[in-house]
Amino acid sequence: MIADSTSDNLCRRIEASVQRVVEVHDFSCSIDDGTVTLRGQVESRDDAMMCIVVARSVPGVESIVSDIKVLV
Repeated sequence: MIADSTSDNLCRRIEASVQRVVEVHDFSCSIDDGTVTLRGQVESRDDAMMCIVVARSVPGVESIVSDIKVLV
């Protein structure tokens, strides 16, 4: 399991990377047993997919679960 400080650091890096590319409202990230869960709201399905693509590119990310909602 990843230590809390390492998890926090990884989530901060993911958030910074995602926010550079996509505008995400109420973005949050959590890590449980190496699985990163992304939460937040975006304007389109493309933006939701981009969040996943960007998060995957961050070193240290093993797997991703997306709970990103598309605003309608």
